[in-house]
Amino acid sequence: MDNENAAGIPKWFRLVAGSALIWNLMGFVIFFGETFQQEAVIAGFEPEQQEWMRSTPRWIYVIFGLSVCTGILGSLRLLAKKKSCIPLFLTSLIAVLIQMAYTMLIAGGLRVMGPTGAIMPCVVILLAGVWLCFSHISSRQGWLGA
Repeated sequence: MDNENAAGIPKWFRLVAGSALIWNLMGFVIFFGETFQQEAVIAGFEPEQQEWMRSTPRWIYVIFGLSVCTGILGSLRLLAKKKSCIPLFLTSLIAVLIQMAYTMLIAGGLRVMGPTGAIMPCVVILLAGVWLCFSHISSRQGWLGA
């Protein structure tokens, strides 16, 4: 029982939920930079990469903002042990998939950024899925309340 608290929730639950919050807050910082300080962010990029970034439509930034905001809210709800984290993480994952599919596949991000440019989008998709799966598991374990 030393690995669990009185409610049966493992001590590492807060570590995972806190990691989700930190990850999503870092995503918000990146979103803010790309949205409001784009020229500073892309200053060190190659000219073709700069043009590609500048050509990203505004609606992608709306989707990006939706993904990080719902990720942050989902993380906060997870930390509060509330089931409402599940639809928030689901919304975040769907938004991430839309954003990455457009930027990396449709808009040619893989061509412009090269194969290593796929690493971070894959990590983002993976972790969005992990947070959603963890919230489902936590709910099934009875760790989340209404």
